[in-house]
Order: sequence, then structure tokens, then C-alpha cells
Amino acid sequence: MNESGNYVAGFFDIQEVKEKMKRNQMIQNQAAQDRSMRDRTTGSRIPHMEEIAARDQGMQRVTLAAEMYYLYDMSQKEIADRLGVSRPWVSKLLKRARESGLVRIEIRSPLEGTPELEAGIRDHYGIDRVTVVRPLAANVYTNLNMAAASYLAAHIRAEDVVGVSWGMSIAQTIRHIIAMNLPGVRVVPVVGGAGSEAAILSNTNATNLAETLGASCMLLHAGACCADRPERDRVMSNGHVREIIEAGEKADLVLLGIGDLQNSKIVAGGYTTDEDLAQMQAGHVVGDVAFRFLSADGQIADIDFNSRVVGCDLHRIRENAREVIAIAYGTQKAEIIRAALRSGLITNLFTDYDTARMLL
Repeated sequence: MNESGNYVAGFFDIQEVKEKMKRNQMIQNQAAQDRSMRDRTTGSRIPHMEEIAARDQGMQRVTLAAEMYYLYDMSQKEIADRLGVSRPWVSKLLKRARESGLVRIEIRSPLEGTPELEAGIRDHYGIDRVTVVRPLAANVYTNLNMAAASYLAAHIRAEDVVGVSWGMSIAQTIRHIIAMNLPGVRVVPVVGGAGSEAAILSNTNATNLAETLGASCMLLHAGACCADRPERDRVMSNGHVREIIEAGEKADLVLLGIGDLQNSKIVAGGYTTDEDLAQMQAGHVVGDVAFRFLSADGQIADIDFNSRVVGCDLHRIRENAREVIAIAYGTQKAEIIRAALRSGLITNLFTDYDTARMLL
């Protein structure tokens, strides 16, 4: 006890400690009043320690769930049982982990594109989407077909009409599509038949795609090219042919093949005359899109051959389709791909790296 009659513990005056505690309590009470006043006047709310702790605990649970799932390969059910929560709640925790940036998912796919080159082509030609497959392996063309197949599978809608042309690139892409169940989808060819290779005919492509998608299919029972314009007009006036052509021109999503003139299966198949070839040379023709020959400036060439084709009008296809996808690769096709891009007839292009570099 000191001279004032107060008890002393060690070096501390007990009365003085009590007074300090009282002052601290008054300060805390005043701070609480100030906080309450700010809440009422500004509408803001300052989190209390309990809330901060709850948030920290919530984030800790998000982190734990993410580690269990992504690092330790536990199933969502196993995590739910471990944490004592429902499986949908675990799904929410994992979603929050991705949205908060705690988890970042990076897919290192061999089908991955080259963003800078794709953007350059997209901006230069005004096309909606370009996919350029990296030259990572000898099977770059297979990877390209797989990339196109994956894109198609992801973008077909339940009630779509899908148009397909002839050609090897279309056939190979269809082979890589995983079987689906889309009974509301209808597949139609956009050009008549041509050539002796059954595997790449437009009807074959349409049939194979429909089988893969679990969809229905319409077939075009007509050749792709007639002897003259009057014959072509008679074929096109047939009710069945007209029905298929109109369906193709109103398709929601269309796959088009592109062929260069130098290696043209149309020319090799004997569908062109000497006069046709002379007109093509004079008109600076560089290749075809779905059996329609284009000049280097991207225009459908004003030549007699194009007037004899039994197939959909490419401009009508473009007007009505949500997406028109061209799949073409090989540097020998650079000129016709460039012309197709200039034409405005396609919205999406899938090609390989070496060919893409030649387009800019």
C-alpha cells in the first residue's frame, strides 16, 4: 500500500490501471457511436472483427476445397464428405476459387492457336474468327481437323440446319467429331456430287456428319456441274433439288471446303473445258469455294463454268448463316484462301501456321 492508501502490484498502481481501463472503455464506446453515426449518414458499413474473421474462414475453406480438388485429385463428393457440406456447395467453393483468381486454368493443347497471327489475319480481312494451329508435330493437319471438329461440336445448336460441301478437309474434320445426340439438327449438302471419290462427296459428308451428331439428313441427288446453263436451270427447277438448295441457303452453320486451281479436283475430274480454262486464266481465277471459282480479288468469277454449277448461292448462305466455316491448309492454297477472305463469304477460317503467314 502506498502513501495514498492504494494497493500496488509490482510497479503498477491498481487504481491507475482501473482508471486507464475506464478511459479505454469510453474511447471504445465513442468509436462505436461514431461508427454507428457514419453507417446512418453514409449508408456504408464498416466490417466488424467477427465479420472479418468469418470472411477469412470462408476464404480458407475455398482454398482448402481448391487444393483438395486440383492438387490432390479428390472428387467433389469426397470433399463434401470431408468438409461436412453438400456437393453443390463444393461446386460453389470451386467456382469462387476460379472467380477470385485463386485458381487459374491453363490448357496447353496441341490444338492451341497463335493469337498474334490470328489477330493479324482477323483484323486485316475483317473476319470473325481465325484459328491457326501451331506446327508442333508432323500431324499438324490432323490437329487442325481436330480443332475444327471441336469448335463445330461446341457451336452447333439443338435445332440448327447445318450445310456441308464436298472435299477432303471437310471429310477429315467430320471424322474427328465425337458422337453426339442432337436429333433436332438437320444436315444438308450445299452442292451436288462430283468426282469418283465417294468419301469426299457432299452427300457422303452430310450423311457421316448426321450419323455422328445423331441428326437427320437430306441428300441432293444431282451432279455438281451440268453441260450448259439450260440443263442446270432444268435441274434446279426440280422440286426435290430446289428444296435441298433452299434449305442449304438458309442453314444456320455451314462448312465449306476450299481448293486451289493448280491442284483442282474439278479440273482433274474433267468438269472443265478448254474454254473454261481460258476464261479462268483471263479472269485471274485462283481456286474454288464449294465448286464456285473465285478470282484473286475475291469475286465469284464471271465465267461460264460458275453458271453451270448445281449448288447453293454462296452470297445467300452468308446472308442467312450464323457462321460460315472454311477449313483449308497447305501453302499451295494461300492464294485461294486469301481470295476467300476478301470475298466476305466466310466468317471463320481454320488453317495451318505456314499458310497463315502467307496471308499477311
